[in-house]
Amino acid sequence: MSRLRDGRTFIVFMTLGLIVILFSTLAAGCGNGDTASNGDQTQDGDNGKVALLTWPTIYRDARHTGRSASSGPSSADIKWTCDAGSDTWSWAVLGRDGDVICGFMGKVASVDAESGGIKWEFSTGGERATSCCIAGDGTVYTSAGSNIYALTPEGSQKWSYDVGGEADEPAVDLDGTVYAGSVGGRLVALSGDGALKWDAQVSGDIRTPTISRDALYCGASPLVLYAFDKEGVALWEARPEGDLPVYEGMTEWANTLDYASIGDDGTIYVGSFPYPGITATGQMIADYAIPTMGRLYAISPQGQLRWKYECPYQDCTYFNIHTPSIGRDGTLYAGTSHWRVLAIDPDGNLIWEFNTGEGQSVCPSVFSPSIAKDGLLYAATTSGKMFCLNPDGTEKWRYDSGTPWLADKSRSNNLTPPPLGEDGTLFTVQADGKVYAFKAAGE
Repeated sequence: MSRLRDGRTFIVFMTLGLIVILFSTLAAGCGNGDTASNGDQTQDGDNGKVALLTWPTIYRDARHTGRSASSGPSSADIKWTCDAGSDTWSWAVLGRDGDVICGFMGKVASVDAESGGIKWEFSTGGERATSCCIAGDGTVYTSAGSNIYALTPEGSQKWSYDVGGEADEPAVDLDGTVYAGSVGGRLVALSGDGALKWDAQVSGDIRTPTISRDALYCGASPLVLYAFDKEGVALWEARPEGDLPVYEGMTEWANTLDYASIGDDGTIYVGSFPYPGITATGQMIADYAIPTMGRLYAISPQGQLRWKYECPYQDCTYFNIHTPSIGRDGTLYAGTSHWRVLAIDPDGNLIWEFNTGEGQSVCPSVFSPSIAKDGLLYAATTSGKMFCLNPDGTEKWRYDSGTPWLADKSRSNNLTPPPLGEDGTLFTVQADGKVYAFKAAGE
């Protein structure tokens, strides 16, 4: 993804014998999930028209709750697979007609949700496309390189905008405003026809915002969360680990806070991905000040730190924790780089943990799960597995793609957090370019 998240990139680093995995987690969403009680609608703020969008962005809505209005598969039965013919770092979303849309290396592709056939492709000129985001009118937004693209529902280009640095995956608000962060710290807001409305600049790389009713929340480096109003005015910045330096020459998106998710009470939750003290060219950084352990933070709508969740295990060096999806009862479900899914209550207390049984040798990161209407959780891993968990954290089923590692590319062949279709079909995309559909319950 951009990313990330783009977020909502998954990068596996091997330095000094240590593999550190960074993801681009999470992406910002299209449609404000708090505009409807069931969270499955986006509303056009100009004309009051309501468009039903089943899963238009990573973690389904602009607040990244990950909550579906549908129940999901009760078994690991494959409906179809599609080979898009190109690697991806991006996550799948569902277009206006329910088809699966994903960014790949050099293109964006739309896959028919029923048959698994490719419906259209859009070339990005060799640049890697990020995860996509779908507006209420069906417009597809993606980024590739420094460009943000707007595509018609049929895959034709409407416009593009160059942000001047590697663009994060875009997000679109109810009024049609398109937002995107970038490497180098520029945040842009574009009108629906691609004209610049405003921009803001920060010192480190900045992610695309998570969108609330009144504000934008952007994870950034070095471990900063920025809040802006929708006119681009800075509201506050939260630095839960203190005032940290921006190091020159770091790998892009290093030491950023992840995409945020927003609870029903407005609390902002965000995970972090610490990076080793080494530049992109392999030089060690003296007196490196960034913490060596990622944490999950709860931050008030006014920017105050409410609590932080820390790794409870003995070996937590470069422990990464993903921003959580949020259950209807407020339970937080966070994936980690320690082969575990954590269920945490809104006060920061551990309820349960699920251990996949894997270890460091198979890239053991687990993404925060998608949440079905019936409470089942669907968690993808960097080892090419999909786990279905019961609400109490016990395993219901798992699927193993059989190819956890792309040896010729020295990176994991991860599955990505899955969107749920309106009929309960579960979709996921793998790093080698395969798209999977799991049969809905009763199908």
